[in-house]
Amino acid sequence: MFLFFLWAVNLTGVGQVDTVFLKSFGAAFYEDATEIISRADGGYTVVGTTGSNETGSTDVFVASFDEDLNCMWSRNYGSADVDWGMSIVEDLSGNFIVCGYTLSTNGSYDMLVIKINATGDLMWQQTFGGADWDFAKKISTHPLGGYLICGSTYSGGNGDQDGVVLHIDGQGLLLNQWYLGGSGKDDTGDILRLEDGWLIGGYQTTNEVMTGTLWKFDLLGNVMWERILEDTNGYDREVSALTTSNGQLFATGPVYTALGMKSFELRIPLDNSTAFEVVEIQDFEFIYRDCAAVNDKIVFVGSKITNGIELGRVVRKHSELYFTGVFEFTGQNRAKFNSVIWHGDALIMCGAFKASSTENWQALILKYTSPIMNEVNVEPELAPCFSVEVEETNMPVEGDMGVLYTLTGQIVDSSFEWNHNSNQCGLASGLYLFRAEGKRTFAFWVD
Repeated sequence: MFLFFLWAVNLTGVGQVDTVFLKSFGAAFYEDATEIISRADGGYTVVGTTGSNETGSTDVFVASFDEDLNCMWSRNYGSADVDWGMSIVEDLSGNFIVCGYTLSTNGSYDMLVIKINATGDLMWQQTFGGADWDFAKKISTHPLGGYLICGSTYSGGNGDQDGVVLHIDGQGLLLNQWYLGGSGKDDTGDILRLEDGWLIGGYQTTNEVMTGTLWKFDLLGNVMWERILEDTNGYDREVSALTTSNGQLFATGPVYTALGMKSFELRIPLDNSTAFEVVEIQDFEFIYRDCAAVNDKIVFVGSKITNGIELGRVVRKHSELYFTGVFEFTGQNRAKFNSVIWHGDALIMCGAFKASSTENWQALILKYTSPIMNEVNVEPELAPCFSVEVEETNMPVEGDMGVLYTLTGQIVDSSFEWNHNSNQCGLASGLYLFRAEGKRTFAFWVD
């Protein structure tokens, strides 16, 4: 499904050079890259969601790239309804385990977990949940074997919505599960493996106020400590991302202030002693969706909104959470980063942006190497790739309005009116793809 466009720029500062490599990928419809990981062989693998498959509503996609961001392979996984890809890990054999959620099993959302081999072939697939909605958001390896998955459930637990943690084995069989929260609306958003257990980040709701919460588990699944992150102004907040470095835990997530959505940044020793926190009140809205730390360097990635424009935003700080630089990316109307990792001296990020040529969300990967981050805005041209399944049995009818594409996904006319004499409508000879609202794509040839 994926190919695509490489863009690079050198940004010269004092005594250093910043280098940006960007790949955008997808097709004619919605794409979003949710998480990126580095592989044991040195490349990167991305999980996300695609709406360009036309086997149903949306599918999970997984794509693998080499260190230069060349796409090695990509695969879609799903069924006739909504399937969403959220998180991915690699096992010791080079296989991948992916989690997300699906609407294709019993009429309500269930947690979806699939295992694929090193080239994307499906090994097994499992779903978890009950009669109501269940969502898997993050997967990690368990220190004693198998995998930990965190998310939310309406199907069980202690109240309205609860956070939930699953422990599954290498074949996808459920070994244990834990519910987190009380009688209100509660959730978990990230899980982090440690040598002596694991950490969970999320929120709890008490008296209609959301408080960010950290839970530390030991190896047997017992809660060792719980930390409530209340906002000093009484605003709602939640923990959505965690990372560690040098015995320190870093956490981030949204704060829903009177000035709009902001984000907090927290540093705390892993023994839950003293904490250092920053909540930056800027003249724009911003949300951090992920963070990554190495030694004294930490970055927070997400997006900021100012004057109605959403920019992908990366903020770099040192371990005391003091600002050292910012990088911003804009895709005309919207852009966001969902995931970030350090790989050597480079930051590798994935997310999505709205392409100016299609007005649809396209997935992206960005590799940024910088001794000292500089503020810069970039706007690449998009070279989309088309990957929909064509079903010619569902022929358009006279007067249908839709979008006309070339075979490679380039838009020829965004308001094309279908007629049975398409050969006479002034198009150059060749194969075209036409899609009307609510209909599958139709291919036709112009002599």
